[in-house]
Amino acid sequence: MKLPPRAPMTLLDRAIAVFDPVRAVRRHQARQVLALSTGGYTGGKKSRRQTQNWNVEGGSANTDTVPDLPTLRARSRDLRRNVPIATGAIATRITNVIGEGLKVYPQIDRKALGLSVKQAREWNRKAKAEFELAAWTADFTGVQSFDELQALAFGSTDESGDVFAIRRWRKDAGDTYGTKLQIVEADRVSNPNFGMDTDVLVAGVETNESGVVRAYHVSDRHPGDLFRKAMTWRRVPAFYNDGRPIVLHLFKRLRPDQARGVPYLAPVVEILKQFGEYTDAEVQAAVISAFFTVFVKGSPDGSAGPLPTSEASASGAEEVKLGAGAIVSLADGEDISIANPNRPNPNFDAFAMALLRQIGVALEIPFELLIKHFTASYSASRAALEIAWQTFRRERAWLVKSFCQPFYEWVIEEAILIGRLEAPGFFDDPAQRAAWLKTDWYGPTKVSLDPKKDADADRQDLENRTKTRQQIIMERTGGDLESKFEQLGVEERLAEENRLSAPDAIAGADESASEDEEKEE
Repeated sequence: MKLPPRAPMTLLDRAIAVFDPVRAVRRHQARQVLALSTGGYTGGKKSRRQTQNWNVEGGSANTDTVPDLPTLRARSRDLRRNVPIATGAIATRITNVIGEGLKVYPQIDRKALGLSVKQAREWNRKAKAEFELAAWTADFTGVQSFDELQALAFGSTDESGDVFAIRRWRKDAGDTYGTKLQIVEADRVSNPNFGMDTDVLVAGVETNESGVVRAYHVSDRHPGDLFRKAMTWRRVPAFYNDGRPIVLHLFKRLRPDQARGVPYLAPVVEILKQFGEYTDAEVQAAVISAFFTVFVKGSPDGSAGPLPTSEASASGAEEVKLGAGAIVSLADGEDISIANPNRPNPNFDAFAMALLRQIGVALEIPFELLIKHFTASYSASRAALEIAWQTFRRERAWLVKSFCQPFYEWVIEEAILIGRLEAPGFFDDPAQRAAWLKTDWYGPTKVSLDPKKDADADRQDLENRTKTRQQIIMERTGGDLESKFEQLGVEERLAEENRLSAPDAIAGADESASEDEEKEE
C-alpha cells in the first residue's frame, strides 16, 4: 500500500522547534494535513497534463445509468441485429449457459423431512415429472416452452440490461397447470406517463425510503409500438404479503442502490459500431477493386465510335458505372486514370484481431471462442475454454437463482395445492418449505478437447471419492444419474437376452457371423 506523502521539515521549522517546540509541532501538523489534501494518487490530480481534460462527475448509480438507458438499449439491439461480432457474442453465451434449456434435478433434504432414501427418490421423480408438465405451458402468450423462455430472458437481459418475468395464472384447455410467466421487455417498465424520477420511484421501480423494492410500474404496451389510444400503466407488487415474489427482475447490479440493469454490450458499444463500419468499408473497397472494367479509347478516324454510355459521359449527363466484366468505350480525347485500391487490405486481419482481443476482454469471452477459431496450441485453447467455462458457470448460477428456481417453486406450490404432490408442512414452516424445494440444475456441458484425458481424471476422482457420479454426469455428459442408470439396466438386460453381455460373447457372435457368411458364399 502506498503511504501518503510526508511534509518535510524546513529550516524555519527547525529554528522554531528550538525556541517553541509546541508551535513547531502545530506547524508540522498543519503542513502534513495540507500535503494529504493534495492526494496521493496521480490519477486523482487535476493539474497533470495527462488528466486535466478528464472531467468526470461522481454521480449515484442511478444518475450515471438511468438517463442513458434508452439510447444504450436501442444501440445494443442494433448491434445485435447488424454487427456479426455482437450477434455471435450473445449467441455464444446463450448456447453455453443455456443450450437446449436448463433441466431441474430435485434434491429434497430427506433428513430434515424425515424421509427414507427410497421415499425421497420417489418424491424427486414425481416432482420432476410434474414440473416438466408445467414447463410445456409456461409461456403466458402460449408461444414458447420454459426452455425457450430461458433463452429469451437471458438474451433480453444481455441485450437490454434487464427483463421482467411476472407470475400469471391461466389454465387453458389441455393444461395441467395454470402457473405461467409473462416476459416483459425493459422499456415497458417506466414511470407512469413518463414522469420524473423521485426518491422512491426510479425508472418504473418503486421502493420504500430504505430502498427496498415494493412494486413495478408496467405499461400496457411497448413505447415504441404504433398505437392509437393512450398508454396506461399498472402497478404490480413485487411480493406477496408473506414475501414470496410476484415479479422476477433479471438484471446484474453493478453498484449499490442501482435500480435498473445496463446492457451487456454497453462498455463496447462504440468500438463495436466502429468495427462494423470499418469491416463494411473494407468489404466495399474489395468489391470495387474486383470490378475490373475495360475502357476502349476511340481511334483518331472514329472507326471505333463511342458507345451511348460514353456520349452521355462526355456530355457530363451520366457517370460511367463499373461492373463485373464491363467494357466501356471512350470518345476521342477522353482518357482514364486508375488508382490502385490495394485491396484486400493486407493489414486488415492483424488490426481486426487486435480490436477483437479488446472486445473479448470486456465481454469476458476469450478471443478464440469469440471468433470460433482455435489456432493456438492445445494448452492455450484449453485454457481459453476453461476461463470461458468459469464465466458461463457463474452466469448459469445467476439465471437459476433469478429465474429458473422461482418458477420451479411456483409450480411445486400449485402441484401441492391441487393435490398432485404431497408435502407435509410445506405451507406451515419456511424451513420445511425450503427442504421440499431443494434442487440441482444442469445444462450444456463443458467443451472437451481431449475426452480420454477428462475420462481418466474423472475415474481418479471417483477412486479418490472427491467427486460423485452425479457431478461427473452434470459436468461432462448432461442428464441425471437415475435416468442413465435406468437406461443402462435396460441395455444390459437386452444384451443378456441376445447373449451379448460379455466381450467374449460379442467376439464369439462376430466369429459365428463371419463363419455363416463364408458358408453362404
